[in-house]
Amino acid sequence: MQSSELMRASVKRLPVYQPGKPIELVARECGLDPREVVKLASNENPLGSSPRALEAARHALADTWLYPDNAGYFLTRALAARLGVADRQIVLAAGSNEIFYRLCDLFVEPGVEVVMGAHAFISYKIATLLHDGRPVETAMPDLVHDPAAMLAAVTDRTRLVFLPNPNNPTGTALGAGEVLEFARSLPDHVVFCYDEAYAEYQSRPADLRPLIAEGRKVVCTRTFSKIYGLAGLRIGYAYTTPDLADALNAVRPPFNTGSVAQAAALAALDDTAFVDQSRHCNMAGQLQIEKGLAALGVESVRSEANFTLVRLGSRSEEVARGLQAAGVIVRPVANYGLPDYLRVSVGTEAQNRRFLGALESVLQPSRA
Repeated sequence: MQSSELMRASVKRLPVYQPGKPIELVARECGLDPREVVKLASNENPLGSSPRALEAARHALADTWLYPDNAGYFLTRALAARLGVADRQIVLAAGSNEIFYRLCDLFVEPGVEVVMGAHAFISYKIATLLHDGRPVETAMPDLVHDPAAMLAAVTDRTRLVFLPNPNNPTGTALGAGEVLEFARSLPDHVVFCYDEAYAEYQSRPADLRPLIAEGRKVVCTRTFSKIYGLAGLRIGYAYTTPDLADALNAVRPPFNTGSVAQAAALAALDDTAFVDQSRHCNMAGQLQIEKGLAALGVESVRSEANFTLVRLGSRSEEVARGLQAAGVIVRPVANYGLPDYLRVSVGTEAQNRRFLGALESVLQPSRA
């Protein structure tokens, strides 16, 4: 008997999460020098990690023989103070992605429905299916979440609604007022997960803390992977009502965040200069890429995150392979129902220039 025959049926039908290819792998496959490969596939911070975080991480390495603080006392207190909530309302996680799975631990079972956008972050769907729930995917006109359609999709079997804002992989976002109105419109038997992975890149992110203070079933998630540049350490968090936080902490694995990650995240919170620099770099890079794509006659989707969705039609996979051969890694998004697009992370000025030059070269044969 094969091990697959013993597995739950839900596991066998899970969609596969497809991360951006690592630099070393592409270098080996394409016969390139890893130092010459540019990765613009995973929405990482092109400036690297917060310098303060790196210093704190190096110091914390001396104690890696000890188990980490399971409650993350110092990081939890710092986050609570920053957000103006009680310590008890914070939940630490191995990246905000873990929170989605823990929410499904709590609320999803056979017969339960979970509402999400058709082109939303795929982890919501994977977590739902893993728990034998039913993903209910709503249309996203112009690649933007439709709050009315999502609300209409809610039934008495709905327990969770996921909304990422800005959305990955489209980069599109709803206004703060739209988010608040939608959250207030959800019925009492629904838990609303508001994914804020890219909120630090927005000029006016929605603030759902007043709804949490009212006792509404709202869970907001954030990550240190993006603007803080700590993707390799896997650390994020949620803030919510005390009762939901208690429940999420009850189902999280012991020691789910490491001591080095906690120390780095704590230091990164105070590195406002690095965050400001990263935001400025992203704004300039977005403009550079938009102008460059327009000059090439290539359509893109206006983004409020640190990446751009580029429309290349039926040639998208071919172009992705051509860019990769030229040492520029981007992300195909056909698994998000977007086969005509590629997602390109915003890099440094030089990296963006490299991408645009490589794209021009790849596209030229079809224009000759």
